Amino acid sequence: MKKVIIGFFLIFIPFFIYGQEVVERIEIIGNERVTPETIKYYLTFREGDYYSADLIRRDFKVLWATGFFSDIRIDENEGQYGKIIVITVQENPIIRDIVYKTGKKVKEDDIIDRLKEKDAYLLPYSYYSEHKIQRIESTIKELLAEKGLPAGKVETQINRQGQNELEIVFEINEGPRVRVGEIVFEGEPKLPDSSLMAAFAENKKHGVVAWITGKDAFKEADIAADLLLLKEKLQEYGYMEAHIGEPRFEDMEKRSIFLSKQPMKRIVIPIEAGYRYTVGEVVVEGLKFFNAQFIRSKIKMQEGDIYSTKVRETAVEDIGEAYRDYGYLFAQVRPVEKLDPKHKKVNVTFMIFEGEVAFLNRLEFKGNIFTKDKVIRREMVLREGDRFSLSMFRDSLLRLNQLGLVELEGEPKIQPNEEDPTQIDVMVSVTEMQRNNIQFTAGYSGYQGTFISLSYSTVNFLGAGERLELSLSYGSRYKNYSFGFTEPYFLDLPISVGFNSHDMFMAYPGLYNQRSRGIDFSTGSRIFGYWRGNLVYSYNNMDLSPYEGDDDYYPGYGGYPGTGGIGGIGGIGGNYNPYYSYGNYHISSITPGIFRSTIDSPLTPSRGSLISVSAKFAGGILGGDVDMIKPRFEFTKYFPTYKRQAFGFHVEYSFIHSLADFDEVPYWERFYLGGERSIRGYNIYTVGPRDENGANVGGVKSLVFNAEYTIPVGGPLYTILFFDMGNALLRPQQFNLNEMYASAGLELRIFVPALRVPFRLIFAYNNRTIYRGDSNYAFRFAIGTTF
Repeated sequence: MKKVIIGFFLIFIPFFIYGQEVVERIEIIGNERVTPETIKYYLTFREGDYYSADLIRRDFKVLWATGFFSDIRIDENEGQYGKIIVITVQENPIIRDIVYKTGKKVKEDDIIDRLKEKDAYLLPYSYYSEHKIQRIESTIKELLAEKGLPAGKVETQINRQGQNELEIVFEINEGPRVRVGEIVFEGEPKLPDSSLMAAFAENKKHGVVAWITGKDAFKEADIAADLLLLKEKLQEYGYMEAHIGEPRFEDMEKRSIFLSKQPMKRIVIPIEAGYRYTVGEVVVEGLKFFNAQFIRSKIKMQEGDIYSTKVRETAVEDIGEAYRDYGYLFAQVRPVEKLDPKHKKVNVTFMIFEGEVAFLNRLEFKGNIFTKDKVIRREMVLREGDRFSLSMFRDSLLRLNQLGLVELEGEPKIQPNEEDPTQIDVMVSVTEMQRNNIQFTAGYSGYQGTFISLSYSTVNFLGAGERLELSLSYGSRYKNYSFGFTEPYFLDLPISVGFNSHDMFMAYPGLYNQRSRGIDFSTGSRIFGYWRGNLVYSYNNMDLSPYEGDDDYYPGYGGYPGTGGIGGIGGIGGNYNPYYSYGNYHISSITPGIFRSTIDSPLTPSRGSLISVSAKFAGGILGGDVDMIKPRFEFTKYFPTYKRQAFGFHVEYSFIHSLADFDEVPYWERFYLGGERSIRGYNIYTVGPRDENGANVGGVKSLVFNAEYTIPVGGPLYTILFFDMGNALLRPQQFNLNEMYASAGLELRIFVPALRVPFRLIFAYNNRTIYRGDSNYAFRFAIGTTF
């Protein structure tokens, strides 16, 4: 039987094949830019293949999907021995140019970026497609609505240019921006309107802050997200079954912050808060590594408290953080809530899945070309083979930033090893900062007067973090020649050693002239964590003489008395000092100090704190002509705020006390405040106690407070809102808030990374004047920072 079937197929197959037609020829008609070869590329069948109507229908769809054509027709004609397939096409026009005519609120770059996000961006010299044009119009309308321009319109003009070429013009009429005039809560919201409105991320009520941040624009598309945040806010205060109804939008007219009447929207939101729930039973399950008491301390919930979803989420994060700090990177904390409607309680169980301990397997660095790998690696608290503690890893990255040699390039790449997920491989990408700094500058500074300066410094001299500095400065009030070197890891130990020698002349306007030659030797080491200790020994040969400046920087302000000249007997000061007068002094001192810094960047800080305590001791067993102690206490704190903005404040307190038999301190060591380094609205050295003739005799104690709010404008430009306050007093006097010198204003700061210092324009208002007739307003140019 099998042989009969095989024979049947062998006999009749040739007849089937002979009866099936073939494609004799393929003809293309109507194409101009698209070559016949391109069209045939999209076809499944070829000349000589067997004819198939199904394949022709399929290829028609493929050709249409290319977007090349506005019309396609496929005909079949009989040939000598098969089918002749004739494909007649009409090509879509080519888009030669695309123009977006925008207004002031929506820019062309905004539109292009959004089109790229939506994969709807149209390139010049692509084929025209009505569907693509419609997608672009729809995307622009969405963008207008997001910007608070729901009445905006998009009109598309199609202009023919050349042979089958088009210019597409999208004309955008933004229309008036619609702002949120009022938000009204109906029903029983239970919470104050201010608390409820604070939940909104968008669609905020029109006001100064909402206008500045652009959050007062009415955006109907974002209402659903805002209502979700609103419900979370109610649950944060224990209203677990709160119901939010469908909002209504009403037209209204209201005066803007500029007092002009504008059409706005009133958003009316029905709310039924329901009953407030309290905390019921709190249970923790799954503990193995930590004891229950420790984990329970992370949960700030007590039975009977108002139940808060925010407190719940904080507990989840704190518990997870505790596990991650001990290497349990994969630990999960899942809160399971069970509402008890009868007793209006929430029973919550924190389910903990600890997982396995993770270890640091490989730590690699990428991007450091000159900086030696060991320089970066020694700042890492976490070593290969250690438990992967997330807090220790973050501390390591902060220490790396504080070096000032490299900066992180994006987030480190942390991934489990393919063979063993408990082994973590880390790649830290860095960018080397400006290493060598050669400067030739000329200009004006409040402290230096007119000056020229040539300096060379490097923060990475031989690739191991060594610091080398050479400076030559010549100015009307300042001359300095200095050379210094610091080795951060002496003999590969975490101990820094260095020296700095100088020959300096400084004129203190209205006070005195000072010539100093000397050398400083310093050493320091990390004590524990972020705490470091420093010790500096200094020897100076100082020559003091009357101020002989030829400028009129402080006419009539006077200075501290000496043995003659402007501050001598019969001079402006009139207070003769038999112990420290003008002349030559040898000063031998030692300054121990301890400080802790978590500030994220030495150049552009935005978070972290600094605590510093130091004391300068001179004389005694160290020798020299001066015996004194000069302690200094300093605290600085930065908080990140909105986007890249930051708030920082600084407090500094110092005093000086004589250790000699006579109770007198050197006048050159006293505190003369004022200027961009202390109270920036006042002239330098003008703030301090004065004698009966109005001469500034310098304080023996000093208190300064500074606050700054930093707003990045773009590129290297920053705007700083500042407030400074302080005073310098004599020993019997007490600090009084009403007698403080205060300065507030605006500062424009241009940060130049290559120079590692900012240039500053300061506009200030001072609460007090030094002399009658002085202006309360001040403007000055400065270099450096206040704190």
